Amino acid sequence: MPDPIITFESRAEWYGVPAREVLEIAQLRTIRPVPCAPRVVAGLAEIHGRIVTLIDLDRLLQGDASGAVGAGLGVVLAPPFDHLGILVRSGVDVATSPDDVTRSDSADEGGLLRGRLPVGERLLNLLDLTSLVTRVEDAVREGFRPGPGVMDEEE
Repeated sequence: MPDPIITFESRAEWYGVPAREVLEIAQLRTIRPVPCAPRVVAGLAEIHGRIVTLIDLDRLLQGDASGAVGAGLGVVLAPPFDHLGILVRSGVDVATSPDDVTRSDSADEGGLLRGRLPVGERLLNLLDLTSLVTRVEDAVREGFRPGPGVMDEEE
């Protein structure tokens, strides 16, 4: 039996994450911004008493700050990434994975895709969570590096 995929839209494209890599879909009431965080971090949300860092996929894909951050849905990732969620501004649905996966070599997604799946008349972009988390971690690290011209304290 084919695996179910949690699907949602971002930037007018259709994306998905295998259901086995998702802990839950949560209704977000409040998203708290994180001062000085890179723009790909939408903020923090409390979900069942846990704090989850929300990834703004729209900003990550486009590299800009457009799109207001408001309440929506959080696709909370399964362990070991269960401290992270993807902010979803559209609805969430479930699709069934076909047997054939077309590998994606497109630079448009910056290596964030595991592949592309034809589902019905649409093409589903299947996210690679390891690449997604690595990209977010790199953005966080880059955001906290000293700018050019900042001297080391040891000098």
